Amino acid sequence: MAILSEFLESVNFLTVFKFKSKKNAAVSQTELLIKSIKYFPAAGLFIGIITALVFYVFNKFLPLYPSVLISIFCLYAVTGGLHFDGLSDTSDGFFAYMKSGDKKRFYKAMKDVNTGTAGNIAVIFYVLIMWSLIISANQMYSFYASLPSFLDLKNLAGIFSVFNFQFNFVYLVLFLFPVAGRYTIVVMSYFSETPENFKGIGTVFTEGTDTKTFLCASIIAFLIICLLAGLAGFFSVLITILAVLLTALYFRKKFGGVNGDMIGFTVKLSELVFVAALLGFHKVLY
Repeated sequence: MAILSEFLESVNFLTVFKFKSKKNAAVSQTELLIKSIKYFPAAGLFIGIITALVFYVFNKFLPLYPSVLISIFCLYAVTGGLHFDGLSDTSDGFFAYMKSGDKKRFYKAMKDVNTGTAGNIAVIFYVLIMWSLIISANQMYSFYASLPSFLDLKNLAGIFSVFNFQFNFVYLVLFLFPVAGRYTIVVMSYFSETPENFKGIGTVFTEGTDTKTFLCASIIAFLIICLLAGLAGFFSVLITILAVLLTALYFRKKFGGVNGDMIGFTVKLSELVFVAALLGFHKVLY
């Protein structure tokens, strides 16, 4: 029951859905959230399944392009805009910092409740890039092989290859990029800290993500992604982790660490990196 409660809490935090679960009266809401961090990749799969289902339904009577756009909007709706606001606020902060070179302007722009030009442009570019990447996935299909070929590492393309199951690669992308994105919350939190002037929800993650949580989340993320996407998924996760570590290093060097908005910015950035890498590795390997 503890596992179910912690998983449901991860879904409750990352989405607009609010599932009721039996809670231990001795455990506070913050403690339960911290315990749920290791299940963020699994919650990402929950988000991905809903996104893929929305695409499936709309693609039955609409062309590909609007169907993909609606599925991206579904991601926004299902998460309640979570992480999109981080992308917007952090982009505003970057723009202010680049113009002035003053870190105080960075902090002030991030805390401004009004979204600036840079924030709006960042969200638009995210949608356009993700839209174009998913559309390009429509030209690709998962690798279909017999069981002996599946056991050959060169042809390892995910569990679908065992069953010779043919499906549009778009679905695989929609399933997996929310998994990778939510996993990067754990990676960024584990390798970062929150400075005093950034105290907030981000502190819960940077201080609450210990080694055990990081390893559990990593196992779940790699199992899901590698099981479905094979070697292409494995290498794509590695590239995504590298991008997150470089981002964490930059934030630490420039601003002393991260807050919740900067973690959200990293989630959206890592989603784009993961999808681009997945398409590239799939094309090269299969």
